[in-house]
Amino acid sequence: MSFEQRITSAPGRRSGVAVWRQIADTLTTEIRDRAYAGTGRLPGEVELSARFGVNRHTLRQAVAALQSDGLVRIEPGRGTFVQHELLDYALSRRTRFSENLLRQGLLPSKQLLTARAMPAPERAARELKLERGAKVLMVETLDEANDAPIGLATAYYPALRFAGLPEMLAKGMRSTDILKHFGVQDYLRAQSRITTQMPSEETARLLKQPATRPLLCVECLDVDMQGTPIKYGETVFCGDRVQLVVTTGDEA
Repeated sequence: MSFEQRITSAPGRRSGVAVWRQIADTLTTEIRDRAYAGTGRLPGEVELSARFGVNRHTLRQAVAALQSDGLVRIEPGRGTFVQHELLDYALSRRTRFSENLLRQGLLPSKQLLTARAMPAPERAARELKLERGAKVLMVETLDEANDAPIGLATAYYPALRFAGLPEMLAKGMRSTDILKHFGVQDYLRAQSRITTQMPSEETARLLKQPATRPLLCVECLDVDMQGTPIKYGETVFCGDRVQLVVTTGDEA
């Protein structure tokens, strides 16, 4: 549906229903009819204010109501994005971030936040079968779909086996290519543990979501084809943007 086809007359000011509520109701109908599926976002404030013949304050009340209803998310400086449907993130023995997104026509990307050596936290050492105090390489990334954040991932790799991994990531190499460099031609997900948690203020900022909205948390362990642990990690996903799909076969 083109913008011209969606143009309506200004909301009636004597209908007994607040003008902002009428605008919200109109936009709700259009969102549910997938009128904005092509762009994934609402038009800008100037365009919508002109369309409905209202000031920006009234329009912002309407958009805030849509956000409260979970129909849109407002990203300062970027726009208002429509929550058409949740992204399916498959968890299986062959979980792959990029494949999960590409399969749904989404462009995957990662922002490298941290990559450094450190003593293994107790849980990471246990899952990776390392001795207490052994070194690991901790990698933190912001995972994105079409440039919008969907998850924050923290991964731990055995430092002895993967020496140089942080530098390779800093050069822009993909994780799968780095693993192949170290002789890991393929790997499997040994386990995924799903829980929920509330975000810290910093996590909420990075994911561009309210600090009051819960996250989905996936704790995982990947092993090489000989069953040796190669990565232990945790990813927290935006609960209003991602739904986890658990499969029982070998295909993701």
